[in-house]
Amino acid sequence: MNKFYITTPIYYASGEPHIGHAFAVIFADVIARYKRQKGFDVFFLTGTDEHGSKIAEKAKAAGKNPQEYVDEISKLYADLWKSLQIQNSDFIRTTSEKHKAGVEKFIEKLWQAGDIYQGEYEGLYCAGCENFILEKDLANGLCPDHLLKPELVKEKNYFFNLKKYIPFIKEKIGNNELKIIPESRKNEILNILSANLPDFSVTREKVQWGIPFPYEKEQIIYVWADALTNYLSGLDFPDGEKFKKYWPADAHIIGADINKFHSIYWPALLMSAGIALPRKIFVHGLFTVNGQKMSKTLGNVIDPKVLIEKFGPDATRYLLLSQFPAFEHGDINENGFMEKYNADLANGVGNLFGRVFAMARRFEIKESGLDNEVVKIINETKEKYEKWMENFQLFEALKEVFVLVKFLDKYINEKQPWKSPENLPQILNSLLSGVEEIIVLLSPFMPQKMEAANDFLNRLKSGKIQPDEKLGLFPRV
Repeated sequence: MNKFYITTPIYYASGEPHIGHAFAVIFADVIARYKRQKGFDVFFLTGTDEHGSKIAEKAKAAGKNPQEYVDEISKLYADLWKSLQIQNSDFIRTTSEKHKAGVEKFIEKLWQAGDIYQGEYEGLYCAGCENFILEKDLANGLCPDHLLKPELVKEKNYFFNLKKYIPFIKEKIGNNELKIIPESRKNEILNILSANLPDFSVTREKVQWGIPFPYEKEQIIYVWADALTNYLSGLDFPDGEKFKKYWPADAHIIGADINKFHSIYWPALLMSAGIALPRKIFVHGLFTVNGQKMSKTLGNVIDPKVLIEKFGPDATRYLLLSQFPAFEHGDINENGFMEKYNADLANGVGNLFGRVFAMARRFEIKESGLDNEVVKIINETKEKYEKWMENFQLFEALKEVFVLVKFLDKYINEKQPWKSPENLPQILNSLLSGVEEIIVLLSPFMPQKMEAANDFLNRLKSGKIQPDEKLGLFPRV
């Protein structure tokens, strides 16, 4: 059996999860479920990033120690993933002993390769980003993302020799040995690599909440050398059976804001450690809400729990993935959720299933051949759907399924099978075949509802449905 290892970013445990976090983990879960359908042995990793000065400050403000604070935040993520029916194989936490041991082993490999050296760093540091920022990137003297004035920091650090690996990274990205999807994100990275990139810090002197650097305990291992290693420690790196079985990663799913760290820093670190590179990095676009960046100050942060309570977990999964192509940045219109739910789910797939199942209950299901016209569109839909899914274009794959939904709805209106008893068996069986295919194609996206529909259909075929039993797939809201 072929293996497939897929990861999400680990989410920073500084506050409650929002729909941006939910989008990425649902996206990865759909791909993982699709691969399982195809017979792959899937390992799906997600988790939380729990170190750094920002978390220490948040914990202090909340009157808690950092570990207590991240324990609570991490549980919010894990509980939300369960509510969204995320089938992750493991949930890695960077404060776990397993992760700490993996990071120490990884740093040891970099040290032995001679790629870590001591130096002094002076630069503008944004506490919100937990990263250094160039003066040219400031907006009116402030970090453009957090609207904070960065602090001038001068301290002793240990650095990683990034420059040594830039030519090799360029080559591997250029020939798609390390495939970055979409092409626009690949070109973005190649442009960055053409600039004079500096080496980067792997330790910090003034950060206290983190993993101590093995070669100087007063230094703390810095965010990216710590956080990125989760993709290895989640597999019990370096000697675990899961690491031997599942590495390299087949797909890292990340947002556009962390492309540089995953597509440049991470390959360089892996090369230094003598570890195989991931096969693909899929970079999804970022989204705004009602035309604005999500912000607690603006009050436009959408809590996924609110959507789940209103629409249910399956519909929430669908609504987030069907807003716009993931290759692009996009805008979510919060007021459009209900309209889309009713149009696509209640009046779309739910209505189609209801019509077909009602006919199957009313008329006897007899053996017959299928309408070639229906067979043709089913096959075309499957072919196009699989092409999109293999390229991680979930929005486009969903559109193909709904072409089939609309076709079958129109097919019922045109054929009116109740008026032609002689054609009824072929029409009904063709419709049932179409519905069965839709259930399979939508199962990775809406697993609970499609499982219920499949169970209902199987019992319908075998005559085990009770006279008053209803499916109630997607009630209007």
